[in-house]
Amino acid sequence: MKPPQTRLFAENSFVREGKNLAEIAGQVGVSERTLDRWSKDGEWLKKRQEFQHESPQAALDMLKSAREMQIKKMRDNKRVTPKAIDTLHKLTALIEKMESRIEAIGPMLDTLERFAQFVGANADDEACAVLCEWTEKFLDEERGKCR
Repeated sequence: MKPPQTRLFAENSFVREGKNLAEIAGQVGVSERTLDRWSKDGEWLKKRQEFQHESPQAALDMLKSAREMQIKKMRDNKRVTPKAIDTLHKLTALIEKMESRIEAIGPMLDTLERFAQFVGANADDEACAVLCEWTEKFLDEERGKCR
């Protein structure tokens, strides 16, 4: 890979796939130190957080990938430590919690869309503005709970 392509691939692996710098270094043949510099220069951690916030399914996929890696590590070591079991348990609990929230998002968004159409057809501009303001506050609060 050419350097710009390597950097882009590395960033995508970190931001969208949730891989750590050691994994990426092994894939692209660039030192972890260089990747760390690229990461800081390109604000990869911030981009990863934004990506996870915008895409709950992507965050869930990253957690599932981390759980599979933990299981593989446990199998490869053939010695299971309490810390490894705890990590696996926490990942599984978080995945289950996120899955239940993601399953609720579709119907919630459908309901909000129908409600917005109802308000648009039946309310005046001032009432719509107030409703929009309160809706934004509510959604901001809900997003904060998801973090």
